Amino acid sequence: MSAATHPNALVDPAWVRALPKVELHVHVEGAARATTVADLARRHDVNLGVSDPADLYRYADLADFLRVFDLVCRVLVDADDIHRVTYESLQIAQWAGVRRREMFFSPTFLLRHGVPFATIWDGLSRGAADARHDFGIECGLIMDVDKPSGAAAATELLAMAESCDRALLIGIGGDAGERGVDLDAFAAPFAAARARGWRTTMHLGEEGPAADIRVGVDVLGVDRIDHGVSLVHDLALTAQVADQRIPVTCCPSSNVQIGIVASIADHPIAALRGAGVLVGVNSDNAEMFGVDMADELSNVSAAFEWAIDDLEDLCLAGVESSWLDDTAKQQMTAEFVAEMNGLRAAHGAPSRGEGT
Repeated sequence: MSAATHPNALVDPAWVRALPKVELHVHVEGAARATTVADLARRHDVNLGVSDPADLYRYADLADFLRVFDLVCRVLVDADDIHRVTYESLQIAQWAGVRRREMFFSPTFLLRHGVPFATIWDGLSRGAADARHDFGIECGLIMDVDKPSGAAAATELLAMAESCDRALLIGIGGDAGERGVDLDAFAAPFAAARARGWRTTMHLGEEGPAADIRVGVDVLGVDRIDHGVSLVHDLALTAQVADQRIPVTCCPSSNVQIGIVASIADHPIAALRGAGVLVGVNSDNAEMFGVDMADELSNVSAAFEWAIDDLEDLCLAGVESSWLDDTAKQQMTAEFVAEMNGLRAAHGAPSRGEGT
């Protein structure tokens, strides 16, 4: 058995960074550099409450994180601001080896501060287009509805998004807190979203129970589950999610930093993989949590003693979990495996599937 595939071997971080990746759970607002946020705050006279930008991204829990997230959104005043954070976030993703990103944006936060939806979309679409041109990274956007604002507000957002480019706006999600939210009420707007050709996902089981995930699966009919930390508390639901190949977009470092789990080693991602659930690793709010997708793969590798085989499998699971069509998935999978075998050869390891 080679060192590269030995289960107790620490995978070279440079190798991990070079792996081709798809990222499916990251928020553009939370991927804004603290220095960029500070620069925009000075331009728009927004008080961040800290003198050093490095002190901005510190939180006690999910509610505290959402407070800072809202503060970041206050500095995104015009389309150029939104273009900048979109472009920079995709550049950072490309440095981590991400080839495709399906990225959330949360218009409710900006709309509350008086930014028109058309301005938001202009900045996002130009930022994604420029990043594709300059860095070769593909991006699809997912519009998050604000769960605590309710189903009526979600329906209003869907109407605002009706004119968006469907090649770029590929889906609808749901973020912010879970507690006290009537999830069943979202059945109608999510059905309407699917009728308009959008895929659907929702943040479920992050701070809420597994029963919330069941609503998402059985009532809302989500195509993906974001976070899904509490899924392991319902074995029957776990088996159903595994059997139906409903992807779960795990974000271990995020869950540690806001106190959902005590450490990455305590995260249920390993148990979910063991139960056959289609899981991936994602950065969630990359800059706000100080990790990119390559870091996150290295973190789970160290926590669970996962070797390169496991990390490659997670990368390929990202392709399967994406909202590309089947032909594009097959093509990307073949390209990823070829690159992975090239990296294995460079590190003196056997090709995928070969004996050790």
